[in-house]
Amino acid sequence: MPTISLSFADGDRTTFAAKAGETLLTAARRAGIPLSSDCETGDCQTCRATCLAGEIVHEDGASISLSDSEVQAGEILPCVVMAATDLEVRVPYERAKLVSAKPFSIKLEAVNRLSASVVGVSARMLGLTPLKFLPGQYAHLQVPGTSEWRSYSMANAPGDERTLEFLVRLLDDGVMSRYLAERAAPGDVIQCRGPQGTFYLRGGARPILMVAGGTGLAPMVSMLRQMTVAGEKREIKLCFGVNEARDLFFAEELNAIAQRLPNLGLRIAIARGQPSAGTETGVVTDLIGSASLANTDVYLCGPPAMTDRARVIVTERGAAAASIFSERFVPSA
Repeated sequence: MPTISLSFADGDRTTFAAKAGETLLTAARRAGIPLSSDCETGDCQTCRATCLAGEIVHEDGASISLSDSEVQAGEILPCVVMAATDLEVRVPYERAKLVSAKPFSIKLEAVNRLSASVVGVSARMLGLTPLKFLPGQYAHLQVPGTSEWRSYSMANAPGDERTLEFLVRLLDDGVMSRYLAERAAPGDVIQCRGPQGTFYLRGGARPILMVAGGTGLAPMVSMLRQMTVAGEKREIKLCFGVNEARDLFFAEELNAIAQRLPNLGLRIAIARGQPSAGTETGVVTDLIGSASLANTDVYLCGPPAMTDRARVIVTERGAAAASIFSERFVPSA
């Protein structure tokens, strides 16, 4: 049986054996080693890792959401990958930071229209215990009256409060969008499961670059709010982009955060039409600039095309692969 040498971002290392025909995720579980995962079909990339040495094969018919360049760089999805030889694998999160997902319920408090295409959702957790999560993580929410589930990042910072905030893009044919626009009412109870994901704020002293498209802003807001609580001193640059001026949201909140984080540089891009005050014309990746990112932690969140393009740009600017953290927002119709 191939041996898998696994290293975590905090330097913790472990090994386990993989049987023929089983995925790395299954093999790790059999060995009692919890790894981050969610969809387990190769779509969400929550289990994403890097193969540093050895040969892998994919399950027959596996869905692989990684780009060709990412695959060539050694990126893998352990939920659909099997070991053909001994492997050396690195995961981009700290073993001690893994938080087990659990079911919980929330009671809807308010749905506020923030722009032509985005609403803000505020809800309170039922029960006495607040949700323990890392700033940047997400939860699954079941659309009331249906069997459909959708995933949204928390926009609030973790803490002792039981109120959760989400930013939701409204889609014409979206099941959650129709519920929020037509039926949602304060007091509605929504079933949830979380937290999920390895897109969370890392500690340290390195400068931070954040690139967010649309509601990909939500996890960045959670991180920024956490940094205001902690009195963060690192240099931070947030690049935020929307399609049109009517889609712009949270500008006032971002400026208020910038007042509390003096080292935060904020730039906002509007792709089409005339920019509004305090914004620029162009796509969000235009805002990254040409400065070296060799010593920078980079956070990317938004539509796949945006995050893929941003990854190429920041890599060209010298950002190390191990210092680039990304979350793709793929709308479900």
